[in-house]
Amino acid sequence: MNERQYRDVLLAKAIETAPADEPALLDTAQRQAATEQALFEQRGTVKAGQERQLERLAVRRAEHLLAHATRQNPKIALLRDPGEHRVPWLWIIPLLALILGFASEKITEPHRLNLLTAPLLAILAWNLAMYAVMLARALVALRQGRRVLARDTAPWTQWWSRTSARLKDESLRGIYQRFLQDWAPYQQARQTRRLQAMLHLSAAALALGVVLGLIVTGLFTEYRIGWESTWLGAPQVHLLTNLLSWPAQALLGQPSWSLEQIELLQSWPAGQQQNGRQWIIAYSLLLVLVVVLPRLLLALWHSVRAASSAHMLHLPLDTAYFQALARDFTSDATVIALYPFSLQMTTQRQAELQRYVRTQFGAAAHLHIAPTLEYADAGSYFRQTVEARVPSLSVLLFNLAATPEEEAHGAVLRQFEARVPGARAVWIYGQELAQRLGPDAGAQQRLAERRHLWQLFVQAHGQHAVFIDHPPTP
Repeated sequence: MNERQYRDVLLAKAIETAPADEPALLDTAQRQAATEQALFEQRGTVKAGQERQLERLAVRRAEHLLAHATRQNPKIALLRDPGEHRVPWLWIIPLLALILGFASEKITEPHRLNLLTAPLLAILAWNLAMYAVMLARALVALRQGRRVLARDTAPWTQWWSRTSARLKDESLRGIYQRFLQDWAPYQQARQTRRLQAMLHLSAAALALGVVLGLIVTGLFTEYRIGWESTWLGAPQVHLLTNLLSWPAQALLGQPSWSLEQIELLQSWPAGQQQNGRQWIIAYSLLLVLVVVLPRLLLALWHSVRAASSAHMLHLPLDTAYFQALARDFTSDATVIALYPFSLQMTTQRQAELQRYVRTQFGAAAHLHIAPTLEYADAGSYFRQTVEARVPSLSVLLFNLAATPEEEAHGAVLRQFEARVPGARAVWIYGQELAQRLGPDAGAQQRLAERRHLWQLFVQAHGQHAVFIDHPPTP
């Protein structure tokens, strides 16, 4: 997904995950409607395990949720579309580096070019050290695998975003802070890419400025070259000079420096007018090959990665929120056929069962409740199913308050096993019993004994009982 879609999904998540003490912008019905509308618009295209399709559904659902939220609070639009944040003054850094490199030759004596010039050696040493560090970090990252950035909201992220400056509505601050917790890792990673590209570009500009300074000054000045050192002798300088001149010697066919030439250039002999063209060409080519070109390629790499990251985003589907969404999205084909036995389906009971199904199977699961099976129907249970097609799950529902009897409950269990095809389950409904017994220890003991009794009875018929006996939701 692209950056706009990614931002929408994270903003919808921030709105939905409001704590209990914060006013909710969206109610359950609106969230359910958004899920169903997204599934309807993408019907026939979603299959479990296909992350891209799940992400598309998340995007469509987020768009519907944000449309509802914007109608209730128009200021949501500020969070949804804050505008592109650019820092134009960052381009001053490479320009200053270029000027500094160009002026570095002017700062020193312009008529003399030292074979052991400190700027050249410092630039080369620094860049080679940085290449070694970058290579080591790349190898470590490759060995350890890609790490997930920590999900925290850095103070600079809040300062950086112009949205926070415009955000005056107290009711939106909580939403924005939760949004930043998810948005900050991506934003920090992208800004880091841009900053790295700018630093590489600045390093290339500094070296290029030095090369341009030498070339331009050489148009109007004849350089004299020489060297002097307290610690190095002519053999060491000869070796170092040929090493630094090796690219020009290999690519341009320049002659290598002889030991006699190096000895003649020591201590800047009086009257020595040595043409510095050979050394300037070697110096410039070395900087271009070792610093300018690699740094420009690295800057291009990070720029492309920063730009492409805005169009190749993926949701963290392994987190709890998105796992719940994935469960909702992939449950659009889940049909549960419920057969209550000797239990009238009141509105309250139906509502509790619907809540349980949404919790366990996803918001888009369909619950079909068949007419209640009665004791008088012994021998004729399950003559007709809820639908012509086999449901995803068939459920036989018993009442926890009843005492299991082999003649009645056993008979319906046997027919359930024999006549109902596909996946089957046995649920024990005990909402009212749990509420009537209350929370004290004695009541809980009685409830546990009742559940144990039903579990043993159902297991004797080859099934496992699932208990729905938490206190009813108001």
